[in-house]
Amino acid sequence: MDVSTIPDDVQGVLSQIRGDGDLRVWSVIVTIMGDMARGPGETVSGTTLGALMGAFGIRPEATRVALHRLRKDGWITSQRAGRGSFYSLTDHGRAQTNSVADRIYGPSMPSPNQWYLAVTLLSPDRTKCEHGLTAQRFTELAPGVFLGPAHPKSTKGLVLFSDNTPTLPDNIQHLLLPDAIRTEAHCFAKALKVTRDMDPASLAALSRAAIRLLILHRWRRIVLRLPPLPLEPLWPDAHLRAEVQSQLAKLGTIRANDLSM
Repeated sequence: MDVSTIPDDVQGVLSQIRGDGDLRVWSVIVTIMGDMARGPGETVSGTTLGALMGAFGIRPEATRVALHRLRKDGWITSQRAGRGSFYSLTDHGRAQTNSVADRIYGPSMPSPNQWYLAVTLLSPDRTKCEHGLTAQRFTELAPGVFLGPAHPKSTKGLVLFSDNTPTLPDNIQHLLLPDAIRTEAHCFAKALKVTRDMDPASLAALSRAAIRLLILHRWRRIVLRLPPLPLEPLWPDAHLRAEVQSQLAKLGTIRANDLSM
């Protein structure tokens, strides 16, 4: 199977999905590894990785630099097999990937009945207190001030306020959902219209994989810049998660072996 070329019409689709922003090469590789080879022992060959990166318009030199960085940072490891290489996530890389998988692939969190504001400034062990809040998906609004959608497990050392009105003030909404993210989400929602009516069965494996991974990568860039709070009902493109998941399901899961030459 020739995985080295992408038809012009698919290149046009990829260009629209990609948008105007530059692709961070190391982040694209993390997206690929996290979607195609997240399980223990799963690998992506250098040939497959090169074909995918080429489909995104990323040069081999840039891929090599990014792979070096990811190996140095302990995210991926590689092994030689004949004249080629195979890449896999390290235990650290897999743990980091799995820690955000629900935020990327999972359903949106329901709107809370109540918001909680926790102040840690008077805590005798502020660092421990703040780590505990972060682990419970509280987000720091300002130094020592955290917002969360559920009562914290422990209130020791906290000054805690709650509000049973499940609507955040506009200034807090804009702090959590800045205009740049709102704009990017809106542009991405428009770009997804180009793939909504595509028939995945008509696509070659590489084309289907490239479309899936680029949709996933752009969504990942948006959602991981948001705090881990149930904010999606507050922004204009709250349907974006459902649209992304619908298109990913239609394109189907693609493993690296599906693109083996």
